[in-house]
Amino acid sequence: MKFIITAGGQGTKLWPMSREARPKQFQNIVGEKTLFRYQIDTLLKAYRPEDIFISTKEIYLELVLKDSPEIPKGNIIIEPPYKKNRGPGEGYAILKLSVIHPDEPFMIIQSDCIRSPEDKFIEMIKSAEMLVKRDRKFISAGQKAINPDMGSDYLKLGKKLETDDGLDIYAVDEFVYRLGDYSKTKDLIQKFNVSTHCNHNCWYPDLMLDAYKKYKPDWYESLMKIKETFGKDNEKELTDKIYSEMQEGPTEDVTKHVFAEGYIILTPFNWTDVGTWDSLYSYFVNPGEVYKDGKIINIDTSNALLKGSNEKVIAAIGLDNIVIVDTPDALLVCSKDRTGDIKKILDEIKDKGFNEAL
Repeated sequence: MKFIITAGGQGTKLWPMSREARPKQFQNIVGEKTLFRYQIDTLLKAYRPEDIFISTKEIYLELVLKDSPEIPKGNIIIEPPYKKNRGPGEGYAILKLSVIHPDEPFMIIQSDCIRSPEDKFIEMIKSAEMLVKRDRKFISAGQKAINPDMGSDYLKLGKKLETDDGLDIYAVDEFVYRLGDYSKTKDLIQKFNVSTHCNHNCWYPDLMLDAYKKYKPDWYESLMKIKETFGKDNEKELTDKIYSEMQEGPTEDVTKHVFAEGYIILTPFNWTDVGTWDSLYSYFVNPGEVYKDGKIINIDTSNALLKGSNEKVIAAIGLDNIVIVDTPDALLVCSKDRTGDIKKILDEIKDKGFNEAL
């Protein structure tokens, strides 16, 4: 099994810690190690450094090299420097892997997620590896849906597979894009056996590229043109030009069509996508409690995330439903249920020319 750790995103919703020059995956958001290093350490518990590939952008290459010295430099895949969403980006990484290891299955590992306990994550990987080698079917992961989550896509689960590993593995009836409506999402959860989608896509490179060909032929055509540039003196220049003309979009534009012939493994671990400050809050504490990191003084404040450093005191009195994140050059004060709107702040920063804060 090979792994592609995706580490090229900017993580804008975790501003002001996540910045263009050092996005969230290269920050000590949780504990003393970066989110990116956390993925490396987990995989190295069961796999060799040679099995791990890293997909990132050139501007983050130095950060990758510093944070993962064990990984062979030849395993670092440099994405073209354009924001095209995960569809083209993961397609490019899978294309590279198809040339190096055409007969090995792979799994996509997002660098901005927390999985605990880690041994259960390894257990799921081993199960996925066995299944994909046995059945050659597309495999991904999900969590049993209990409460409506407006930020998640969903999967209607079909027949449960009989396995010897004790994991809950299902065939998939249908992929359902996030509905954006609380009542409709609640109705979906109540009427069907559904899970949220947690990614961890696992398959063979050539089979995934075949799915690109069938369901996103424009992406596939561009990827095949890029493949023709491999090994040429001007490979980077040619690749960048072709990639720059690709239409942006999520990988789900392809995978939504293949779920019905694949499997979903319900994660035997706690999975958290560290996408917003609210999701980070939910990982650390129970509703109503206060998460504190830094020199924090709290008097009668509840349902809050207060994060700073050991160089400055943050004092909060009588606050509720709030996020305060302090960095040397920027301070965020936000309602906890509005952390998904941080992109609006970044748009304002750009409009006002405060680019040093990006």
